[in-house]
Amino acid sequence: MRFRQKILVSFLAILILFTLFLYPVVNRLIETILAHNMQRQTTELIGEIEKASTRAELYTLFSAAADRRFFKASLINPNQESSLRPEVREAVEGGRGFDIRFSKRYQEDMAFAALPFTFEGDLYVVQAIFPYGPIEKITSDLTLTVLLLAVIILLLFTAFAWFSLHIFTRPVQLILDAVQPYQLGQTEKIPEIKLGRAIRPSDEFGKLAETLNSLSSRIEQQISSITHEKNEKSAILESLVEGVIAVDKNSTVSYMNRMAEVFLGVSEKELARKPFSQVNNPQCEELIRMAQEKGHPVVLVLKPERKQKRFLDAVAAPRGNGGAILVLQDKTSLHKVIELGRDFIANASHELKTPITIIRGFAEALHDHPELTRDRSLEITEKIVRNCKRMDTLVKNLLTLAAVDEGLPRSRLAECDLIDLVEEARQTVLSVHPRATIRIEAMGEKPHSLLADKDLFFQAIINLLDNAIKYSQSPAEVVVRIEKRRQHFEIKISDKGIGIPPDSLDRVFERFYAVDKSHSRSLGGSGLGLSIVERIVEKHEGKIEVESQEGVGTTFTVTLPIQLY
Repeated sequence: MRFRQKILVSFLAILILFTLFLYPVVNRLIETILAHNMQRQTTELIGEIEKASTRAELYTLFSAAADRRFFKASLINPNQESSLRPEVREAVEGGRGFDIRFSKRYQEDMAFAALPFTFEGDLYVVQAIFPYGPIEKITSDLTLTVLLLAVIILLLFTAFAWFSLHIFTRPVQLILDAVQPYQLGQTEKIPEIKLGRAIRPSDEFGKLAETLNSLSSRIEQQISSITHEKNEKSAILESLVEGVIAVDKNSTVSYMNRMAEVFLGVSEKELARKPFSQVNNPQCEELIRMAQEKGHPVVLVLKPERKQKRFLDAVAAPRGNGGAILVLQDKTSLHKVIELGRDFIANASHELKTPITIIRGFAEALHDHPELTRDRSLEITEKIVRNCKRMDTLVKNLLTLAAVDEGLPRSRLAECDLIDLVEEARQTVLSVHPRATIRIEAMGEKPHSLLADKDLFFQAIINLLDNAIKYSQSPAEVVVRIEKRRQHFEIKISDKGIGIPPDSLDRVFERFYAVDKSHSRSLGGSGLGLSIVERIVEKHEGKIEVESQEGVGTTFTVTLPIQLY
């Protein structure tokens, strides 16, 4: 079959397929437009009736608004219906519903649209109804018109294309004649194609000739582009926080990014085109060998022997031509968390073990020596009670930490006056330390309203005030300064106590850490107070900082956003 015949047959086939395809598409399109229009009007209706303040007003507004917009509409409570229409069930499950079916009530096809909304906590569905008969007739007429118009256009286009083919086939042959020497390998580049004066450079064949004429230069540009892309990929690999090393089938290093140099302690220049064994890392070398032999990724956790501990996850994966890719990920922070958990358990066990041992010892003394004097017995029981209180405080602090670590749901947040909350904490602390002086200074614009979990934040203020008094000489003097900024509150709690050594400032918020353990235990402290404060502040999207000078005093600064989320 000749080229022109192929074109003619192709156009006829397109005409038939287009005609068969267009009819259902037009029907579906009109049906979709109808559904969107009904749903839009239903949305507007819902917007009107949602302004109601009571259910009675809701039904009144619905009746008035529905009569203006729809042929028929219904307000349905799905929870009170035993069976739901398809469009209503679809709206409840998927957010909107639409259906076209025969209505026994109206004895004709009807279009049903449904949209849900919530009023006073209950789910309602608005069901709108339109007669589908007139729409179906319009759809049929429009479809026939579009089909007829499309057939006429395609027939005219086919005739025009057939007439134009004999004009355009000649330039095609000229192009083939020019390209053939390059195809046969007689030339290294496509020779210049000249189509003569009859073909203008602006038409398709002129553009094709121009494209082929510039093919050689474009190939050079592609080579340049590939080189640029390679450089870009190299830049991306260099920006990764993972170390990447590529080796060939002989384990010779072909690429290494900057992070790999940091992790392995060598530079790419030292290893370029050299065996990976020169890295002097037997674990990585064995990992690469296993990946090459097994043909699938292999994972190993590395711990380089350095003064600064760094844990690495190494993944070796095979690549083409027998080579391999080694990826090193820094997992130091994860391992620190695991170590922190182990330390936490060990410290908690230690803190509980000491008072238990003391209690047991004094209890055995009371049991074994019933002849002890009353004063001696009271002294022993007093120590037992003091250690029980210490254990009780430790357990309560651990439970508080666990509760804070679980998260801070929005349901627990409420508006509270920061001044009143601090004053309440002040009175509570003074009831335990009556000789202390706590002064509150409020600055900035009012009111001092804060969105927070009142109980948790109250506990944080209590811990800070109690800590300031315990580590100050009696009578302690504490100042609480509260300042409201545009977007946050700043709370400064300052004392004139013994202060914190500079080397301990970074650790005061660690669990079970105490600057002076003997002094802390004599006061009944467990080393968890500041840890609890830090976690509570963090859960309120805030931050806490500490400044201190030995022998002068300490200031804790809490910064909290006025509105969370």
